[in-house]
Amino acid sequence: MTKTLEVLIEEFGEQKVKYSEEYFEKYGTDWYKEIKPDPLAIFFPESEIDLKKIVQFANEANQPLVISGGRTGLCGGATAGNKELVVSLERMNKIEWSEDKKQVFCEAGAITDVVKDFVNSHDRLLPISLASSSSSSVGGNVATNAAGSKFIRYGSTKDHVAKIKVMLANGEVLTLQKEIQKDATGPNLMELFFGSEGSLGIIFEIVFNTCEKPKFLETIVLTSDDIDAVKNHILSPEIKKFISSVEYWDRNCQTLLDDDPKKNYFIVIELVSQQDQAMQICLENLADKELDLALLTSKQAEEIWSKREDLPVVLASKGAYKMDVSVPLDKLKDFLEQLKKLESTEIFSFGHLGDGNIHVNIVSSTKQSELIEETYKLLKQCGGSPSAEHGIGQRKKGIWTDFNEYQDKYKLLKTLKKSMDPKNILSPKVFFE
Repeated sequence: MTKTLEVLIEEFGEQKVKYSEEYFEKYGTDWYKEIKPDPLAIFFPESEIDLKKIVQFANEANQPLVISGGRTGLCGGATAGNKELVVSLERMNKIEWSEDKKQVFCEAGAITDVVKDFVNSHDRLLPISLASSSSSSVGGNVATNAAGSKFIRYGSTKDHVAKIKVMLANGEVLTLQKEIQKDATGPNLMELFFGSEGSLGIIFEIVFNTCEKPKFLETIVLTSDDIDAVKNHILSPEIKKFISSVEYWDRNCQTLLDDDPKKNYFIVIELVSQQDQAMQICLENLADKELDLALLTSKQAEEIWSKREDLPVVLASKGAYKMDVSVPLDKLKDFLEQLKKLESTEIFSFGHLGDGNIHVNIVSSTKQSELIEETYKLLKQCGGSPSAEHGIGQRKKGIWTDFNEYQDKYKLLKTLKKSMDPKNILSPKVFFE
């Protein structure tokens, strides 16, 4: 036991400080398993006071911290591999409702689905739709600016945030808000922390705006050999305003799910509306298009969405290397066609067609590195992003040099980090070497 660990236990007690291998394995890493967890200990704050004390302790002891939520990230952002102290926010999980403002207050450790169910019990909607929502925390969602399947209609997590409380590396607490739409009081500084992955401050309280629940919902399946059918027909203005989600999976994914592929792409479209008549007009407009469409029953829709949620899990069990890219819609067809030419059987793709977010999964025992490199080459040719929604963490730090357009962003990020966290206490390996 190190001197630092002894002091931690003496200061906070063994209820809040855990240091067994069992805790290290569970709390020392996220879903990205290529970095071996090697934390100093796991600390469980139960209040803002606890959080402030541990940050001040870390400053005095020059002890690096890794901030941990639901640990569902795929880039090692919540992995402690260098004797960092993991600060797990899971015990900070209070939720409260404001009927007047139709807002939900959350501590950062609250689980996403728990918050969504709580909002639903007040007949409202928090439209953060993630495959990991049964395990992810809302603080992690904000810190990574998580998106998901309903981005096309509702945007990403940050679009629902009205207020946050953030603890800086020196223990200072900031309350930042944007509750008024037209507000020209300088830049919206909450933006500094959206997607910062715990490297600039610890988001520990959030207030979310909520939405009116749609009264009418329909799910449609489109099968096609031409991915541009979505861009040219489904995303036309008279249809797009009803869309909450457009998901697809390719022929290889269909086979993996034990389906019998009829076309190259299986596409699921969710439509929502507040008015039945408007929904019927939308369905009539779709019926007029010469597409292979099928309207699903609620039971069929549930089964299809369950398959979509199973897909990443099945691919993970096959050891897939997961790439999360974003491609301009006008380049999407060419990107997917060129991708298949690289390897027709070892590349599986699925994702969010409405915004061009493609999850490329490479399952290859002999050509993985080559296929990753070639995929990134195609992405550069298309002018796409190498991280659409999974962030950077420790896994993707190479993009700062591999993609020229991100180098100025990296320079500014280093300047911010040095200014806000001069001792490099908070998540020191996230973004930076």
